[in-house]
Amino acid sequence: MLIRLITVISLIQFILMMISGMNINVALYRSILVFMILFTVVYLSVFFLNIIQDKNAKSEGSTVAQSNNPQNSKEN
Repeated sequence: MLIRLITVISLIQFILMMISGMNINVALYRSILVFMILFTVVYLSVFFLNIIQDKNAKSEGSTVAQSNNPQNSKEN
């Protein structure tokens, strides 16, 4: 879904640059550059969100394990 959105944005930009009378080589270069930048931003965002979710899941699991530990009950 995101790749389609990025592709549509790049194609719209290419069409607008062609309508404005820009050279086809420059318009193609810029639209490919926009596609690569948007793809990289989305890919890195998803990657870092997965890392954050994994860290949160691990920290929640460790707090549950500590609360179920019988040694904690004896200390209290």
